[in-house]
Amino acid sequence: MKSFIAHFGLILLSTCLFTCGTAPRDVVVKPAEPNDGWRVFTAPDRSFSVELPCNPDQQNVSEPATPVYQYHCGGEVDGALRFFVVSALKLSEREKSKLQDEATFERSVKDSFTANKRIIKLIPLRIENGSGREFVVTNTGEDMDNMRGRVILYGVHRYEVAFVASNLKALESQEAERFFASFKPL
Repeated sequence: MKSFIAHFGLILLSTCLFTCGTAPRDVVVKPAEPNDGWRVFTAPDRSFSVELPCNPDQQNVSEPATPVYQYHCGGEVDGALRFFVVSALKLSEREKSKLQDEATFERSVKDSFTANKRIIKLIPLRIENGSGREFVVTNTGEDMDNMRGRVILYGVHRYEVAFVASNLKALESQEAERFFASFKPL
């Protein structure tokens, strides 16, 4: 009888978890996966946060007067290369107002790629209080250089968030999805 009550209680608890949307306060719900090494990284200026499986390096990739900071990490995993990259540029008021025009913004995304980069996909992204484009690009000169990314305008920042991989199929991996889903402009 006690096992029946315990079993019934477990069914009731499971039903409540799925139908009520929250667990009772005294129930501890364990994560589905053990600590997998991913951690939240917040930029030093607190302009964005993102989950990464590695510690990013930070560098200024532009002139000191108009800094563009790039945060990147990655390397070889199971014989394939993959990198996570976030670039953050603070826009002037003039640049910001110019990019409010959707056609100008999309052209700026297309123009950011060199001639050897072929855009396979370029679609609008819904960004609350901002705008964005998602893209997939391959390198016509190097078939191992593939990139999926997002360009996001939010506040006074332009973010370029990219997952670069040697394997084209990796661009749709759970790892890439997690990276993009976790990026939050602050």
